[in-house]
Amino acid sequence: MTIGYWRTVKFSGALPARRINELLQRVEILQQAVMFAREEANNSEVEEQRVGERIFQFIFR
Repeated sequence: MTIGYWRTVKFSGALPARRINELLQRVEILQQAVMFAREEANNSEVEEQRVGERIFQFIFR
């Protein structure tokens, strides 16, 4: 008579390929935006802003 059984569930912690591709695409968009901003900043006056939180929200939304 079987009373129960054990099941082993393993989790690697790795992200699915779809999620990785999503994150990489957002990083590429961000890189392009930074390159554009650097080119434009050469002729502009820049004000100090905290953008780190916005960047992480964009990437990991």
